[in-house]
Amino acid sequence: MYEAFYGLREKPFRISPDPRFLFLAPQHQEVLSKCQYMIDGRIGPVYVFGPIGSGKTTIARRLHQQLSEDPRHQVAILIAPDLRTQNALLRTIAKEFGVKTERSFDETLRNLAAFLRERRDMNVVPVLLIDEAQMLRRPLLKLIHFLLNYETNTEKLLQVVLFGQNELASRIDAIPELKSRMFPSALAALDARDTEDLIAFRMTVAGANLNPFTPEATQAIFRTSLGLPRAICQLCDMALLAGLSRKNPVIDEAAIREAASSLRFEAKEAAHAR
Repeated sequence: MYEAFYGLREKPFRISPDPRFLFLAPQHQEVLSKCQYMIDGRIGPVYVFGPIGSGKTTIARRLHQQLSEDPRHQVAILIAPDLRTQNALLRTIAKEFGVKTERSFDETLRNLAAFLRERRDMNVVPVLLIDEAQMLRRPLLKLIHFLLNYETNTEKLLQVVLFGQNELASRIDAIPELKSRMFPSALAALDARDTEDLIAFRMTVAGANLNPFTPEATQAIFRTSLGLPRAICQLCDMALLAGLSRKNPVIDEAAIREAASSLRFEAKEAAHAR
């Protein structure tokens, strides 16, 4: 709706996971590099945790894209399924890797183990990515722990990366034998500079010749969004719409306040200020 008014080819702040609009702040790049290092070296599993909207799903999709383009990896990605039994999760994982499932838990496990050994002989790394992993109940996390036992003296046969909200870290803390085998990687909110860079980056990708957001508007976005990428994008999108309605080619602090009101973000900012 506002694209032509601001000289854009497309909307810059959609929250869909389009890899072209993925802005990698230093912390995001660090998490991606850590995951890639652990996977390529068959070193061990990783769990990535952070607040809602901090970019976990976006990183999971970028990691999946990178690994899928490399024939040395075979990748399965799941959004944490609402399953109650270990057998159901095992069957889901096996299907994602193209492994034959059986009625018996033990027989499916045997098939999966044979698959992992076969891939090891082929020098291919099977990688399991699970998003929204804070939803995994304790028995399901215990199955993940069990699968980590498939290893040689020097290498893991299955690489696992879990992505979840901060609750995921608490769930893993409650299982010491799992915690001791996993490598944590935390995501936090962006700082003011990263917020400014994210906005400029997305506007450039969308075709903008000029960034319409004033420094005061950018600071207001940072304060109101608490530095969370998803909230930043929502605010910017609504602010551009507000600017269009005012026929104002410049996005000022007033447009951010209007956007925040439409998104009911004021309460969030007030709570943060306290």
